[in-house]
Amino acid sequence: MSLVVKSRSKSLKDTTVELDGSDKPSLGSILKKVSENNGKINPNRLRLTYLKESKQIPINSDTFFEDGLNVGGAQLFAKDLGPQISWRLVFLVEYLGPILIHSLLYYLSQQPYYLEKFHCKSVRYNPLLNRCVYSLVMIHYIKREFETLFIHQFSQSTMPLFNIFKNSFHYWVLNGAIALGYFGWGFVISDSKLFSFYSSIHLASLRTLIALFLLSECWNFYVHLKLRLWGDAQKAKGITTRVPIDSGLFKIFVAPNYTFEVFAWISFAMIFKLNAFSLIFVTVSSIQMYSWAQKKNRKYGTKRAFLIPFIF
Repeated sequence: MSLVVKSRSKSLKDTTVELDGSDKPSLGSILKKVSENNGKINPNRLRLTYLKESKQIPINSDTFFEDGLNVGGAQLFAKDLGPQISWRLVFLVEYLGPILIHSLLYYLSQQPYYLEKFHCKSVRYNPLLNRCVYSLVMIHYIKREFETLFIHQFSQSTMPLFNIFKNSFHYWVLNGAIALGYFGWGFVISDSKLFSFYSSIHLASLRTLIALFLLSECWNFYVHLKLRLWGDAQKAKGITTRVPIDSGLFKIFVAPNYTFEVFAWISFAMIFKLNAFSLIFVTVSSIQMYSWAQKKNRKYGTKRAFLIPFIF
């Protein structure tokens, strides 16, 4: 029995895979054959799909073959996704951006020459606040780098190379812009109005805001660790399909890691006196994470909260 994998890209040729009666095809084995037939192109560049109701449906696991599908009669297609880059490397590069940019601008903000030349004349220089904000940024992104190296697991090993530029924009540019605050830029609300507002919500203490930030970071780390342990336990049982955790925080929030990420950056923005650049960053981040959270709700058929239990 033979299986023909048709090309959807000019860079690929059609591939015929010969199957014996005892052969059990798998996603990996078929991609390997397509790769060998096309100059040993990196299999990570290839996407295998099948045609269903005039739509190309991606094949992401061996389940497609294990379900007893008549492989010999299936229409399979391969597409070249172009140059790829490791998901883990992308994350490392993304989070490295704020570490480098904040470190550079924080250092320059301490130098008399650059302070005199570039600091906003209408805003008082506040080295204590700068040191506090810089430390919190470092805590957050060093934690992120640690999680990327030792905690996170990725369902896909690579992504298109171009994505590193698109994904890095959020961190290198939007978060990097917050560092302009070290030079007094982005402060549009007077200290008196801020103090009045913070007092009205009982958050006038800097220590309280820092504690909220650190607590949110700790919970965020706990959720990431919990997800890793849950994933490992599922794999040990032979379960490859993702299912939501149905206990504790996960029973309330669809993605508690997003929830505490948003809480951390809201606390950060308040610590940095509602700096315009920090507000832009937390707004864009929250919208993106809300979108991801709703996708999870739709995927799992749940209606769990994003930020406020049972409400939103």
